[in-house]
Amino acid sequence: MEYRTRLAANLASESEAYGYTLTIWGSGALLIHAYSVPDVWRILSFVAGALVGFGLLAAVAFEGFSTQLSVEESPSSLVVSAIHILSTGGALAAVNLFLDATPQEWPLATFFAVGALATVTYNVLLLLEAVAVRAVT
Repeated sequence: MEYRTRLAANLASESEAYGYTLTIWGSGALLIHAYSVPDVWRILSFVAGALVGFGLLAAVAFEGFSTQLSVEESPSSLVVSAIHILSTGGALAAVNLFLDATPQEWPLATFFAVGALATVTYNVLLLLEAVAVRAVT
C-alpha cells in the first residue's frame, strides 16, 4: 500500500465534511460563548435550524425532495481548496456577526437561525471556492 496515496484519498473524500464539521462545531462554540451552555431545547433548535438549512439547499440542488440522489463527479481541484478557509472561516464570521447583532431575548430563535445560517453559508461559500479554483486552474 502506498501510504501517501491512501492519505491523499482519505483527505480528498473527507474534505467537505471536515469543513462542515468545523463550521457546525465553531458555530456551537460561538453560541455557547454568547449564551453559556445551552439546555436541550436550544440544542434541538440549533439542530432543527441546520436541518432546515440543509433541506432548503437539497430542495434547490435536487429540484425537490422526491428526486433520486445522484451527483456528477466533480473535477479535481487544488489541494489548497480542500482546506476550506473561505467557506469555514466565512461561515463562522457570518455567525459571529449575526450573534453580535441579535438581541439575546430570543435564544431558541437565535439557535435555530445560527444552525441554518452556518449550514447555508458554508455550502454557498463552498460553491464560491469551487468557482475560484476553476478560474485559477
